Amino acid sequence: MRGRNGRKVKTAYRKKRTAVQARRRTRPYDSESNRSRHQNIQAERRSSRQLRQLVVSALILVSVIGIKLLSPQTLEPVRSELLRWMGTDTDVVSVFSAVGRTLGSKEDWGQAISDACVAVFGTQAGEQDSVSKEPPEDACMTQQVLGFSYAAPLQGSITDRFGYRMHPTEQVQQFHYGLDIEAESGAVICSFADGTVTAVGESSALGKYVTVSHANGYVTLYAHCSRVTASAGQQVQMSDPIAEVGETGLTTGPHLHFELNRDTQYLNPIYYVGS
Repeated sequence: MRGRNGRKVKTAYRKKRTAVQARRRTRPYDSESNRSRHQNIQAERRSSRQLRQLVVSALILVSVIGIKLLSPQTLEPVRSELLRWMGTDTDVVSVFSAVGRTLGSKEDWGQAISDACVAVFGTQAGEQDSVSKEPPEDACMTQQVLGFSYAAPLQGSITDRFGYRMHPTEQVQQFHYGLDIEAESGAVICSFADGTVTAVGESSALGKYVTVSHANGYVTLYAHCSRVTASAGQQVQMSDPIAEVGETGLTTGPHLHFELNRDTQYLNPIYYVGS
């Protein structure tokens, strides 16, 4: 009896120990499965939150564009705060970056977003911080609706933009009222839009230049030309040839200095020529 009872106890003990060991072996897999489910839930929550942020950001951007077009003066008091918010809110930035990575080239989307912000607000917050001086009163830093068709006067690399800079020949900080587009000497310069050639001349600073008046009081200037092919009083159409690239006047190489103004206000040409 003792032998049989002893064997029964040992058998029951072995079964219990085997069951415990089996449970222990299965616990890591259960834990891993739970951890995986938890990570999936967190990922879904993040995606949902980012989608909501994207929708809100898009609505804000569309609203601001609408205000910009319908009533530009309304946007001015809050422009700096909107720039700061959109530039420092990392969650919003990450949402747009995620969309760019998903739908196409990340770099292209980043540049598109940057260009959209610049077109709406005038300039980016980082660019504002880098300039210690306020722009002159006759410099308009925001994009305007011209009201007519236009095209870049020259294809080339932009070497100097609208704003403060160290003058390349005089070595003093000055406000640059135009856009410098680098090209080979003799490259054809075309009229920015339909208009009338109002002046053809030459000065020590601008070299050989030509100006064209356009609709709604806008005027464009093309300077440092090697020669001007249009004549004063001539009617020109958009993209008609009017001059050739040179390096006359104060310059360090062949390029076009292009300006756009209306009355006493100089506009930033980058919005209309491209980046």
